[in-house]
Amino acid sequence: MVLVGAILAGSSIDLEVVWPLIFSAFSAAFGFVVNDLSDAELDSLSDVIRNPVSTNELSKGKSISVALFFLLGSIVSLSFLSLQNQPLGLVVIFLYLTYSWIIRAKARPILDVTYHGLCLAILATIGYTEYGPLDVKCLLYVSIVFLLSSMSQILQQVRDYETDRTMIMTTVTLLGKRRSLILCLALIISTFPLAILLLLKGVAPFELLILSPLVYFIMAPITRAIINEAYEEKMLREIRERRLIIIGILITALILGRI
Repeated sequence: MVLVGAILAGSSIDLEVVWPLIFSAFSAAFGFVVNDLSDAELDSLSDVIRNPVSTNELSKGKSISVALFFLLGSIVSLSFLSLQNQPLGLVVIFLYLTYSWIIRAKARPILDVTYHGLCLAILATIGYTEYGPLDVKCLLYVSIVFLLSSMSQILQQVRDYETDRTMIMTTVTLLGKRRSLILCLALIISTFPLAILLLLKGVAPFELLILSPLVYFIMAPITRAIINEAYEEKMLREIRERRLIIIGILITALILGRI
């Protein structure tokens, strides 16, 4: 999202783009480690094997050291960003921390999804405003990122539904899987007018419209899962596989459109 934002800003991308990219990677890694630490006890009581702290692959002491390393890396890379973006970076770190600790937004329905959407939306803002002004074009792009990031979080909660419903309250455990998937479709559809406005404002080449059919490969599995609950696991697998491919195609098309 940081790189796409920098490309959409319209200026020539230079080596300085490495700093927002490093900040994005280190701050996200910090958030992941903090999340594993906070969930270690709960995950040890369930069948979750994705948490290296709960499975004792990584001790709590080492995990704290790793978290501090990523936090330090985030702060160092943050210092190389423009002054206007440094406060935004601090907000991102705060959101990643309080998602799992203190506020523990991950266990608060609606707030959990909002946090996830805000983190990537702010990172997208940083990428854009490092090379361009905070204008309407930026806000349109950031809104799209917020909606798609929120959808991604809901899908992740659908995946973890059986585990989550016995331990914490999330947006999906509150709404149920079917209504949550319908919400995912609504979020995707909400991005259509925003994307068209971006094209009309010349932020991205109009030729990108030829890529619009790619959205079918995200919407179709979700629709099938709404109709047939047994399709959910396959749906999640298909979206995981296709999402990275679609993002790669989009970034490539944007770069070629700027040449």
